[in-house]
Amino acid sequence: MKTYLLTAAAVIFLSVIVSLIIPQGKLNKTIVFVMRMACILVLIQPITGIFKIKTSSQGEAIYDTEYVATVYSKNQSGSLEKLLYSEFEEECVCNVNVVYDGVNFTVESVSVQTVSQNNKLIEDIYEYLEQLGYINITVYAKSP
Repeated sequence: MKTYLLTAAAVIFLSVIVSLIIPQGKLNKTIVFVMRMACILVLIQPITGIFKIKTSSQGEAIYDTEYVATVYSKNQSGSLEKLLYSEFEEECVCNVNVVYDGVNFTVESVSVQTVSQNNKLIEDIYEYLEQLGYINITVYAKSP
């Protein structure tokens, strides 16, 4: 509301100053008309805001997609860690990268760090993640 009042006062002040500065003649009437129209448009702006219906189809997101993707990534990472522990009984650190592609939230990549240096286990985890439908999978052992 404060911004609206400052804008309205500034436009009215500018209109008064311009009407005092411009010389008399044909151009005077046109400039005064334009300045009055600008004042009217600024003053009726709150009324026109009532009739605007905002939807997500207008290109404006209703929510912060970056924040949602970050929370979704953390949630998916934690769930995947629990799933791998229940399946392989191996402590893993997972990082699921979720991004918003403009339509849906999708998993962009998955990285899994195991404590064990067992290559067979790493291959089994990789195959398991492929079966679950993950893409861009990286499974590696934690360096000693």
